[in-house]
Amino acid sequence: MNCLSFNRCAATPNKFRPQFGVSKGANVPRIINGDRPPPSVRVAMPPSQNRLLNHLLATDREFLLPHLRIQKFSFNDVIYEYGDAIDEIYFPLDCVVSNLAIMEDGTTIETSLVGNEGIVGLSGILDGSAARHWTRMCIGGSMARLSTSALDHTFTAREGALRHIMVVYRSLVVQTSQRAVCNARHTVLERLACWLLMIHDRVGGDNLKLTQEAIASRLGARRAGITVAAGVLQSIGAIDYRRGQLHIKDRSSLERAVCECYAILQSDYEELEGGAPRSSHSDS
Repeated sequence: MNCLSFNRCAATPNKFRPQFGVSKGANVPRIINGDRPPPSVRVAMPPSQNRLLNHLLATDREFLLPHLRIQKFSFNDVIYEYGDAIDEIYFPLDCVVSNLAIMEDGTTIETSLVGNEGIVGLSGILDGSAARHWTRMCIGGSMARLSTSALDHTFTAREGALRHIMVVYRSLVVQTSQRAVCNARHTVLERLACWLLMIHDRVGGDNLKLTQEAIASRLGARRAGITVAAGVLQSIGAIDYRRGQLHIKDRSSLERAVCECYAILQSDYEELEGGAPRSSHSDS
């Protein structure tokens, strides 16, 4: 069996933080393209790729819109470190963010991931606490940034806004709990297939910029184990890896390799999204 090979990316400094500001030319719906507009100018807001953000804008659009900014992030950028004060929260638009636990020996494991269904920095708006995890970019892209004080205003002024946040919180609890079961009971191959499907659901595209180190750090597995598992997925035609891109070649084959946990996680994600299932089982 031929094992899948990965290229190692250059190490990213742990303390690296991108400069806040508006991303120019990002291929996402624009909320603000520059500094806050003059008071007399009404800003048009196309539908966001983040469903939760859409709900909140529908609730308190006139107040929230001037406070929103689009920011571009790259792979492995640090959003919060454990213990950081959370003054700003983020809505992923076309990217995926990992919440990671770090062990004493420096190894990491992903406790949950957030894409266009949710929000990054949830603990800061629910109870005002500091960051509970090391939060780091998994798939680079753009996020909408909003201060916690602005969102607090919406919670106070608009009945129903907090309800949308609590639905996302419930979903995050479901994901964290199910992945704890998955990590304890299932093989690296099954966990890798599940994780790739979760990423694919949130990003949509078939080409993912992922390295062996990045996947191993999210799954809490050895790099060698990830290489073997990825090799199996490549041998059955589920994925391919070329020129630094992991390509989801056949989603139905990937679904056949997955553990039972994915059906639970997918159902919960689709409930948040309110869309049709992406499952390809009907093709098999």
